[in-house]
Parts: sequence; structure tokens; C-alpha cells
Amino acid sequence: MKIQIPSESLRIREQLFPYLIKNYDYKIVSNADDIEPDRVLVTSAPFEMYLQESIRKHNLDFYYIDNGYIGNHNYKKPWYYRISRNSLQNTRLGKFGKSRIHTLELDDRYRDWNTNGDYNLLVMPLPNKLFSWFGKDYETWRQETIEHYQNLDIYCLVRDKPIGRASRQQRYKDILPLIQKSKKVITHHSMAAVEALCLGKPIEVLGESAVQLWQNKTNFDRQEMLEHIAHSQFSRDEFCDGTAWHVTMEYQQ
Repeated sequence: MKIQIPSESLRIREQLFPYLIKNYDYKIVSNADDIEPDRVLVTSAPFEMYLQESIRKHNLDFYYIDNGYIGNHNYKKPWYYRISRNSLQNTRLGKFGKSRIHTLELDDRYRDWNTNGDYNLLVMPLPNKLFSWFGKDYETWRQETIEHYQNLDIYCLVRDKPIGRASRQQRYKDILPLIQKSKKVITHHSMAAVEALCLGKPIEVLGESAVQLWQNKTNFDRQEMLEHIAHSQFSRDEFCDGTAWHVTMEYQQ
């Protein structure tokens, strides 16, 4: 496999790419003119517009890397990262290899099902490059979405995502109580969907989520869902030794 890696992704998350660089025919790209249609794109933040346009123009196969779904609350810097093939989150259920559930740091963030709550929780995305991937005007979508859910019989609490690195740890402290007091969690592509299912709350997905197959369901066995997440996210060590890529190639192909 021949790959191409954006220079900014390599600069920002260089610790995730050494295995690929050592073991694959690779090229570093910085703009649309550098893109080769026969190379697989392996990208991370920032998901630049020239990359989005090139994916659509050349129908590129790509792997997108971003923060993992479960476990990063235990670390000052992200330790787990997800890999998604031809999407921003791995939405497709594949064939599991050896169980990986033991790699998930669930801690006390796994609870019995409980649909009791005071409100529906609407977790809003940021108007950034990730949202632009979905081809929607953010302000229009935001206004229409909030109006729709606030006009329903049950009260809807709108939660905007904090901005900036300093707010990342605060997010983990704030979001869980909000989820636990809700009846249902509604997201576009937030990791809150995974957290909500782990806490026993039903979800509704308006955009794309690794757990969208389980939306609007309750009281189901969540082991399959957890295995799916465990096959879609990996530790830094697993990126270094190649485990992340071997599992991904087998699970998401």
C-alpha cells in the first residue's frame, strides 16, 4: 500500500506515524497539487479543506485519526486515538478478531440502563473543519436543530462544546453529570454518544457516530458495542508497534 500523509498532521501528531513511515511507501503532502490519486491518504487534525476536496475529487481511500472514544480522561494528553476508514468515525461493524474489551479504561463510566431523566441533552458540535465535511451550513443547521428539539414535549438542554485545550479536562468533569441526569443524548458527531451508551442512556445521532447502529435503542447487550469501540481505538504504544494498523486493516477492510 502506498500512502500520503499531510505535513500538518505529521507535525501535530508525529507520534502516531513512525510505524507507517517505516513500513510503507509514503509521501508527505502539503497542498492539493501534492495529492496522488493512487495513494491512500492517512490524515489527522487539522482536516484541511484541500484534503476534503481532494478526497471527493479523486474518490480517495483515506484513514482519519482523532482522539479516542474512551479512556483519555485518565491522561493529561490523549493516550488513545481512533482510526476510521473513509469516514470521520468508524460506523461499520466488522468481524472481530481477538477480544479487545480489556483495553478500554471504563473505570466507573459504565452503568446499568436508566432512561429516567430531567431533559433531553443536545450536544452541539463546533463550527469547524470537521463539521464542514458534512456539507451543511452550521448556523442554519444549529438554529433549525435547536428549534426542533425545543419544540418537543420534553425539555431540551443545549450543551455547547468548550473551546481550547484548557477546557478539555474540564469537559470530562462537566459532561458526565449532564448525561447522567438526561433521558436521552442527541449528538451530531460527538464522543458523548459513546459515553452516553456506556452510562446507560439512549442516543440519537444527527450526523455520524461510531455507535450510530445502536441509536434509539435501550436495554440491549452492550458487549458488541464495546468490542466495536475497542477495535476502533488504540493506545500510543499500539500505534508505535503496529497493532493499531494491523487491527484496523483486518477490521475495517
